[in-house]
Amino acid sequence: MKLGDVATVRSGLVLARKQARGQTEHRYPLLNLRAIKSEGIIGTEELEVFDAVEPLKPEYLTHAGDIIIRLSTPYTAVLIDEETENMVIPSSFAIVRANRRYVLPEYLLWLLNTAKVRQQIYENTTGNMLGGIKPSFFSNFRLDLLPRGQQQKIASLNELARRELQLMEALVSEKRKYYSCIIDTVQKEMRRGNCYDEQK
Repeated sequence: MKLGDVATVRSGLVLARKQARGQTEHRYPLLNLRAIKSEGIIGTEELEVFDAVEPLKPEYLTHAGDIIIRLSTPYTAVLIDEETENMVIPSSFAIVRANRRYVLPEYLLWLLNTAKVRQQIYENTTGNMLGGIKPSFFSNFRLDLLPRGQQQKIASLNELARRELQLMEALVSEKRKYYSCIIDTVQKEMRRGNCYDEQK
């Protein structure tokens, strides 16, 4: 079957059509390419503010369970949760809303981020410098779905792996800071020792 048979796929909003010239009462967090991290999460500190001329239709805002895919390299897919709802999705992203009767969003997230799917995306990119892919590619993307129970197992394993890798990356970051501080302290003590020796 095709992804379009078990999910709705569309592009995001062309911002210029709804963007106000100044601040309005219709303000939304705006998803952008910088906010999509390579590890498949959204860096909320990178979000911008979008002032709309009128209230935006729900179809252009993120909802829990949505999968948002970059339409340019590296084509990262991210899953929306309760903390990242109600963001404006610009046209540089595809929006995938899965029919849970057939496919779990968490399983679909894993599938879309696999090396095999990424390779197929690269093989179907347009010839421009940004290597853009059209949302229709995902609508026509052929799936060989596992039964829902097995989908849940894959989704759980993928989430566990993602969390563990995040913890490891955080540990590496803290270790870097720790060793940098230790080395800096040692070299300062060495300099003070050298000054003391010279005075003697």
